[in-house]
Amino acid sequence: MDLGNLADQVQDAGLAQTIQSGLQKGMMKPAAFPDPAALDAKKGGLTAAVLKTKLGKHCVEHWAKATGDSAENWDNFKESAQFGVLAKYLGLKDNLKKEPVVPAQFQEQRPLGRGAFGAVFLVFKKDTGAPMATKKMMKTIVKDKNMIKDALIEREVLEKVTSPFLVNLLYAWQDDVWIGLVLTLCPGGDLMFQIGQQYPMKDDKGKKVPDKSKTYPGFKPAVLRMYAASMAIGLSHIHEAGYVYRDLKPHNVLLDLPGQVRISDMGLTADISKGPIKQCSGTRGYWSPETIKKEEYTTAPDWFSLGVTLYVLNTDKLCFHGKDDAAKDSMTCNDEIEFKMGGDREPADYKALVNALCTKKPGDRLACGPSGIAELKGHSYFSGFDWQALENGKMPAELVPDPNDINAPSAKEVEGFSAPKGVTWDQPEKDRLASWQYFGEEMWEEEGIFLMDKRNELNGGGGGGGGGGGCCTIS
Repeated sequence: MDLGNLADQVQDAGLAQTIQSGLQKGMMKPAAFPDPAALDAKKGGLTAAVLKTKLGKHCVEHWAKATGDSAENWDNFKESAQFGVLAKYLGLKDNLKKEPVVPAQFQEQRPLGRGAFGAVFLVFKKDTGAPMATKKMMKTIVKDKNMIKDALIEREVLEKVTSPFLVNLLYAWQDDVWIGLVLTLCPGGDLMFQIGQQYPMKDDKGKKVPDKSKTYPGFKPAVLRMYAASMAIGLSHIHEAGYVYRDLKPHNVLLDLPGQVRISDMGLTADISKGPIKQCSGTRGYWSPETIKKEEYTTAPDWFSLGVTLYVLNTDKLCFHGKDDAAKDSMTCNDEIEFKMGGDREPADYKALVNALCTKKPGDRLACGPSGIAELKGHSYFSGFDWQALENGKMPAELVPDPNDINAPSAKEVEGFSAPKGVTWDQPEKDRLASWQYFGEEMWEEEGIFLMDKRNELNGGGGGGGGGGGCCTIS
């Protein structure tokens, strides 16, 4: 893999510094804004309905704040400079929709993580400078490991489910060697990494690492509660789209730049829109009893895994464990959870929530009834919690991660991908991935706002600039 000189130059720089520095101007390319005739046509075709879009809301709210006029006054807004900026960026989106998505549109800046058949990179979109994460998978390795179906499922779910509580799909591309998913950038690492960050640190050959000889202090109660609520909403959005996630655990939950939880890695997600399924999938220790017994299920295993995940976040231990797999499965199916931390770390409502989520019978499990997540929202553990503020993005995170804490690999550590001998990417595989390419129109509007604000266009500016902004893991 050729990562280019740039990756080698920045591999030892702090991640936050790299994001803040953004894409150098010499590496950017002009955005494909509409020509004057196309811009006029775009203006003439817009109606007040556009104000319901992210771009429309951003522009009209900026105009209303600057003028003191009402954001509902469409006729006055149409005469403003901000309306022209809105039309310009909607025209840019129209032009981008016509272009194929290719890897050359993105500048790889540095690796963020490595998995069995690919790696994740910090990238910047060349025409906007917006920071993103690209999950690259080598085609022949994916085929050799019989993971094409998993890659397609992840791509399918990410296209269908857009949520601030999930890692979102921005673009998808492929070339002769790689398939790529361009995703929300989350620089806070996963929650298992953040568990380690709660320990006192010790020096290990010049590096600061968690001192696990010390007692695990856990997260502050307000942080844990926000994580629980955020994961629950993310799961509910997956369920509403007709899927069960099946692999909730701290390793698969990331923090974005402001510290918001985002569920990632959709490769084990399954379609339940046609009814219950039977399959043991996920991670042992987080499995539900019905998963272990290969009984039919729909969304129930996810709520069980949420209970286990909350226990792990609070203790850095699995609640269902054993000397071997059989013992672990037996404990999951038969034993009650032991709470050993006591005191303020395990108040009664917290223990009641974990037990309700980890109820053995799916029919009796919290959030598995007809009211779904509404039942969970009404649990005493969330008494006084402002769900609306969280869902509207108005709840600031108490724990804001420092991207420089992430121990991202160097460029040399992700060079070792080579095509397996005797494995080729043939017509059947090409046919299966014929529709892989993707341009996320709704998510692009956030990218457009990023560029619009960077150029200060709503205030009459027009200057360019690089990006700044968030890591994604790869399983």
